[in-house]
This record gives sequence, structure tokens and C-alpha cells, in this order.
Amino acid sequence: DTIASPCSVFKGSVETRGLVFLCAHDLHLLVIVITSDNRGNHTMGEDDAARVFYRDRPEWADVTPIPQDESPNPIVKIDYTEEFVDVMDYFRGIVALGERSQRMLDITSEVIARNGASCTGWYWRWKCIQGLAGNLLEELDYCDRLATRYAKNYQLWQHRRQVVEMIGASVAQREIQFLDELLEDDAKNYHMWSYRQWLVRTYGLWDEDLELVNRLIRIDVRNNSAWNERYYVLSRGATDKAHLLAVTSEELQYTSNLIEMVPNNEAAWSYARALPADPATGASSIANLVPLATKVVAEHPKNVHALALLAEAAAEVLASDASPTDKERAAATAIQYYQQLIEVDPMRMRYWAWCLQQIKQCS
Repeated sequence: DTIASPCSVFKGSVETRGLVFLCAHDLHLLVIVITSDNRGNHTMGEDDAARVFYRDRPEWADVTPIPQDESPNPIVKIDYTEEFVDVMDYFRGIVALGERSQRMLDITSEVIARNGASCTGWYWRWKCIQGLAGNLLEELDYCDRLATRYAKNYQLWQHRRQVVEMIGASVAQREIQFLDELLEDDAKNYHMWSYRQWLVRTYGLWDEDLELVNRLIRIDVRNNSAWNERYYVLSRGATDKAHLLAVTSEELQYTSNLIEMVPNNEAAWSYARALPADPATGASSIANLVPLATKVVAEHPKNVHALALLAEAAAEVLASDASPTDKERAAATAIQYYQQLIEVDPMRMRYWAWCLQQIKQCS
């Protein structure tokens, strides 16, 4: 058995400070260092060599610092830096006063710089923004600087949304442009996409959103986040059902072209499957994709996405009010494709076997 136990807290550089675990396995010794940079990424705050401790600042003399409660006998005492302890102790002290002031706003900058995920730091920063007649555009600039470095910080995007809500539509285009730049660098950031969807929905920026999605898909046709956003624009941005149905055929053609270019692109197949039924014929998206899937299988016999679609299309016929002859033919087709899927997709062979069994029971 592998045995892991904390053996010490050691001091060193910020890069190496952490908790050491010794793991014994098969007579080999493995040393795992779990780093704990308790300074945080505080490049946004004051330089520690030049900063003045809060305990030495006359304007903070009325605040009683509150140490972190580590309990009398902590299992592992975290080796915080002196600067970190100073900031957090005085932050807890001013929070206890319930103060909403410029100095509270200033210290939240230091707290967030050292721990960007500090919910308490962001909460009190927002309270100060609400209570002070400050420049909201400056606060957005502050968020910009943090976002370019720590773009996957959820608290940052929630705070940004609240600030934008206070400012209103005048900054919507500014926000879209800023997000365009960030998403082109990292198109898989969930928090940015979530914030963007709120922005687009709130201020009706559907066309601007589609422009970005088109660019991202051109850059990487497998970008599942961009495909997801495309569906969001299609389903939520439509002014009414008639508009949604009108663009369906265009989207089917657009997606089919990209699938022909990259047949094994699961994101594109999933998007095409999710399209609404044909407004003219009532055919489902799966039925509409049968010609494309047939062509793909002819050229790529082991394409799982195309095979699965053809099998499901046949299963749809079985579940419809088709004639007995058509259902018999559809059952044979579905069985054929599910058998192929069992062979070419071993990872999901049990699922395909279950689908095959369902078809046999229905036929």
C-alpha cells in the first residue's frame, strides 16, 4: 500500500514553500511537494520591499488586527509570509467594523492581489463600490488588469458584471471588444463565456457575438465552446420562432460543409443534431443529416458520429407511424449500424450493444 504522511513544513523561496509528503510504494520513495504560495499573485499590489506594514500606518491605528483562528493545536500550520499576515489581520479587523470607506477599498486590492479567489475580499470591495461615489470606469480598468492575468477567476467576472450593471449599456461595446481579445487567446474559459452570454443577452449584442463565434470556428473548427455559443445565439437570439426556423436550413448547410472538411468533429455533429426540425417538411435534424452521414460513411467507414446518426435515424422510423415494411427495413438498417459501432467504438461498445438489444426487442 502507498502510505503518505505530512512530515514537515519547510521554508524556502515562494516557488518551493509548501507541505512535503513522503510516499512509500514498492520500496521507492517519492517526495511530493504541494506548493502554497501564500503571498498570492500580488503583482497588482504594493511591492513588499517598499510597502509599509498596516501596523505601522498611523491612519490604521484605530483598527484592531484580528489574527486568523488556527485553533490551539493546528494539524499543519501554514507558513504565511509576514506581509500576508499583516494584510489579512487588518482586513479582518476593518471587516469587523463594517466600514465602507476608501481605505477598505484599498485594502481589498491587497487582499485580492494575494488571493484572487477571496470571496470576502471581493464582497467587501463591491460593498465599497456601492457606497462610494467612485469612478466606475476606473473599477473596470482594475478588472481589466486582473483579467489579463487571472482570466479564470470566477469572483472577478461576477464583480465585473455587477460594475457593468451599475454603469449600463454605455460600456457594452467596450466589454465585447475586451472579451473578443481574451477569448481569441483562450477560447475555453467557462467564466468568460458565461459573462459574455449575460452581456449579449442583456444588451442585445447577438450580431457581435456571432461575428466572434465565426472567427473562432475558422481558427479551430473543433472548438466546442464556440459551437456551444453558436447554438446559444441561434436559440436565444432569434426574435421569434419563425426567425429561428428560417435560419435552420442555412445553419444545416454551414455545419454540413464543415463536417465534410473535418468528418470526425464531434462538436459540429452535436450542433447539427440540435438544430430544429425542418419547417417545410417537419423532418428532424437527424433525418436531415442522413444524406451527409451516408456520404461520410462511404468515405470513412469507421466514422462513429456518422454511423451513430444513421442508426438513430433508422430507430426514429421504428418509433414513427411508418408502414410495417418501412419499419422492418429500418430495423435491419439500425441493427447493421449498431453492430458496426460495437466493432469500431470499443470504448462505448456496451452502450451500443444495449441500443442493439432495444432495436431487436422492438422489431
